[in-house]
Amino acid sequence: MAPQSIPSYAALGTEKLPLTVAVIGDPSLTFDYPRYFKAFVEVLNPGLAQTLQSAFRGNFQNVNVVEAEKAAGGADLFASPKLSLADPMKLTVTFVDPRSRTVVAEFSSERSCDGNAPGVYAHIGTDLVLFAAVVVFPPADAVITHEIDKHTADRFNAAFAPAIAQMAGDIARQASRDPHLQSFAAPRIQSVSAATVNTL
Repeated sequence: MAPQSIPSYAALGTEKLPLTVAVIGDPSLTFDYPRYFKAFVEVLNPGLAQTLQSAFRGNFQNVNVVEAEKAAGGADLFASPKLSLADPMKLTVTFVDPRSRTVVAEFSSERSCDGNAPGVYAHIGTDLVLFAAVVVFPPADAVITHEIDKHTADRFNAAFAPAIAQMAGDIARQASRDPHLQSFAAPRIQSVSAATVNTL
């Protein structure tokens, strides 16, 4: 999955929380394409994690992508994504305190694939020609079927990526006004305020 750029979002009148968040980009997170084009497996990371990183930059002071929790160093929170491929799809992000292992907040968003996104109808004419070529020359079936499946996977991605971007943006909006995250950040906000006063 290619990373999506998400406009930064912060609730009106709020500032970035002074927290470092590590988005877990597990490289083993994949999904099999639905229905009949099973020859392809979509690798979700680092694209999914980078999309969430882009979405959360308006909420938190620092947002990094790591492959595993142990690589996060001094992060204040882990953000662990989970994607369900039902229709509609559901993206859930859980924020965990790495010290206590407790869940600080969890947000979900649901979207269906965008059937009108650019690229959804790409290669259809080409695939019809390829299908006709198989009828004329059956020995080419394996190669041509693989190419048709690849085009079908590309069309699925064109509908899939905008839905991921919308869900990531929706979760960022929820996080921007969540009282649990604000409460978790409160001691750091107070220490930053105290340090500012002491320098005046």
